[in-house]
Amino acid sequence: MVSSLTEVERVLKAAAKGIPKAKAKERAFFMKTKMPLLGLTVPEQRKLAKRGYSFSDLSAQELAAVWTEIWHGAKTHEGKMQAGLALEQFAPELGFGDRWALIRGWCSTINCWDQSDTLSAHVARALEEKPKMVWPVLQAWNSDADLWKRRQSVVGLFFYTRFRAKLPPVARSLKTITALLKDEDYYVQKGVGWALRESYNAYPEQTFLYLKKHAGTIHPDAFSAALEKVSLHEKAEIKKIRKVVRGR
Repeated sequence: MVSSLTEVERVLKAAAKGIPKAKAKERAFFMKTKMPLLGLTVPEQRKLAKRGYSFSDLSAQELAAVWTEIWHGAKTHEGKMQAGLALEQFAPELGFGDRWALIRGWCSTINCWDQSDTLSAHVARALEEKPKMVWPVLQAWNSDADLWKRRQSVVGLFFYTRFRAKLPPVARSLKTITALLKDEDYYVQKGVGWALRESYNAYPEQTFLYLKKHAGTIHPDAFSAALEKVSLHEKAEIKKIRKVVRGR
């Protein structure tokens, strides 16, 4: 009997047949994943996840176990991503405790930003639903040795504010972001920029004041994304402050 993991990997490899090695190599460079990459685009991967597999009619609890095995055991980046994309379909049917335990476990074996951001939507949703249970985990991740957990601690605050019915407190969110302003990892800093952009979408006045206060210390890798949504006037003001502070 073919295992679920073997089935998924076979389907992915068949779908990727004919993709030039150069294209796959180009996507691998873009993703910066340490796993073998077949070259399938995200829309192609999403289509396969939506189409389903022979085990897709299992209960949510059974799917959680099957896809957890696939997430941890996948041999390709796309194999791991199939688990992340499938999670959108069965996660709502899980109780919060089981769902949050699954997400926390999966976050322990992320190895590129695409996988990380796929789970960020679930982290933000969990924070929205049960903040008292999720905040302590984000605080622990905020100083974890694993760069993807540190990134998750800020990207998972809002993910995209347009999807949030309830926003995390601005003071607590900005405090979490502040802890990583001097982080040396590129992907953590890209996450900081993302989080500041979304914080501005949620709390424009408070975040604008924050951006002015920290204009000189926000890392270059985070700066452009952090200012993506501010007005041209505000952007000019922040850049002026940054120039003065960094020119000292």
